[in-house]
Amino acid sequence: MKKYFKLFTIMLFAAGTMSSYGAFMVTQTSFGVDLARPVTEDTTLINQGDKPVRVRVDFEKPQWTRDEYYLGDQLVAYPKIVMIPPKGKIQVKIAPRIKKDLEDGEYAALLMFKEMPPRNTGNQVTMLMNIGVPYYGRKGKLQTGMDFEDLRLENTGDGYELLGLGKNTGNFSYNLSIEVKLYKGEMLIAEETFKQGVHRGELIELEKVIPLDTKADYAEVIFENEKLNFIEGFTFEL
Repeated sequence: MKKYFKLFTIMLFAAGTMSSYGAFMVTQTSFGVDLARPVTEDTTLINQGDKPVRVRVDFEKPQWTRDEYYLGDQLVAYPKIVMIPPKGKIQVKIAPRIKKDLEDGEYAALLMFKEMPPRNTGNQVTMLMNIGVPYYGRKGKLQTGMDFEDLRLENTGDGYELLGLGKNTGNFSYNLSIEVKLYKGEMLIAEETFKQGVHRGELIELEKVIPLDTKADYAEVIFENEKLNFIEGFTFEL
């Protein structure tokens, strides 16, 4: 699986002094794995500072992932604690231990690299750096699906606003292109297209304003992902 949804690196900082004791980076900023053929992968931690850095490796559940889609308890990282020498590098391996009865779909975890306080610093307060790298895995047949609730367009006086709720009922995360077309009679008088990402099982709140200085008669709203052959459309009288 080569393409995954919303792959990014999360950096978190603990409160402390204005300058950190050490600084490190992770060469792999995301992982995308076929869970039907799981393989051990690796990444490299690089110490950019002039002092040793200790880092603990662990897994956490992303905020956007429901408990049943969390993969962290089926992953093993080693070594669990590494000491990166000044201007040096250390390799960490991530091995999947996937359950045989895991259902088809997408699962996720955050691979966390947490800087540990240096030894023998006394009462010194130190800023520590944490880096979270998304780890996505997919297995079997991937299915799209969206349920919409209270979908509507409201006149704001300066145009119209698309409102409502949408829930991803598929078994993986994907992006949607949302197109809103406003008509006066048969004439298209306003058009707006925007992107919206939806994680597996996520409920999203739609709030999009389409500027317009006249009243429209009706509207079309289309949710689409051409690559996934997904399209769903709605018509509204205004």
